[in-house]
Amino acid sequence: MTPFVRLVGAAAATLVATAAAAQERPHVELVLGIQIGFHEAIACGARAAAEEFGADIGVQAAQNYGPADQIPLLNSVLATRPDFVILDPTNRTAMVAPLADAVAQGVKVIAVDTTLDDTSMLTARIGTDNVEVGRQLARGLAEQLGDQAGKVAMVASSPGISTIDDRIKGFEEEIAKYPNLEFIGTQYAGNEVGQATSTFSSLLAANPDLIGVAAPSENPAMGVAAGIRGAGVADSVAAAGVDASEAQIAALREGLLDALVMQQPYEMGYEAVKAAVAVTNGEEVPAEAATGAVIGTAENIDDPEVAKYLYVGHCI
Repeated sequence: MTPFVRLVGAAAATLVATAAAAQERPHVELVLGIQIGFHEAIACGARAAAEEFGADIGVQAAQNYGPADQIPLLNSVLATRPDFVILDPTNRTAMVAPLADAVAQGVKVIAVDTTLDDTSMLTARIGTDNVEVGRQLARGLAEQLGDQAGKVAMVASSPGISTIDDRIKGFEEEIAKYPNLEFIGTQYAGNEVGQATSTFSSLLAANPDLIGVAAPSENPAMGVAAGIRGAGVADSVAAAGVDASEAQIAALREGLLDALVMQQPYEMGYEAVKAAVAVTNGEEVPAEAATGAVIGTAENIDDPEVAKYLYVGHCI
């Protein structure tokens, strides 16, 4: 009977080892571009998935949006020897070399929201189809303007960010389908609310017949809203933005913003950590996974099918 007992013991040990491997908890570091509502929602989703699927997670956000702040933050978390880094690359070219260095150190990289020109080092990318977001932004603005004829413009953060570049591309393609609207171009204001306000004010002064403005991310949208309030033109200038932070929703309810293309950042963070755990356990994950977006207005923002996309939570 002894050999049989030994065999059972060995088999049991193997089963225990296999179960432990299957339950391995990866060390994940989430390195976000800036602490705003959109990134807070990513962090909330990531934390929820880490608890549900079993991962140890750290969350960091840069002080200012851009590679100058994100690269040192990335280097600091790499010193903790994580298994995965999840991040929104703040520049499609400048972040390539630092992330290639991370991969060379044995760290797997998952991109959320934004992406890179060279994606060869990415394990996965999870985010919105941002060209389509740009198209939705144009449709949302055009719907608010109806049959009015006149000039429309874009106030954006900075070129070289994949999401912004793609949204502008989609916006330009779609707005051209409305012959009553003359698109006069994009003005860049960095990621500062105050600069976006000044940029909008200059646009309005140079184009008193401006009837619409779009902003492809949160801070420029809030800057435009502040400019509209300051100029007292909420009734004559329609504004559409991207994202749905608490401040943006307040501006929507106030009538300073008229439409918001609302993404699903919570899902981005959740699916990214879920993918990290799956890869740790030897599973394959798609190289690209898309999350959708809906258009929110003052009329539909309390509809449960729209309200579920609001960016709520404080998880950084």
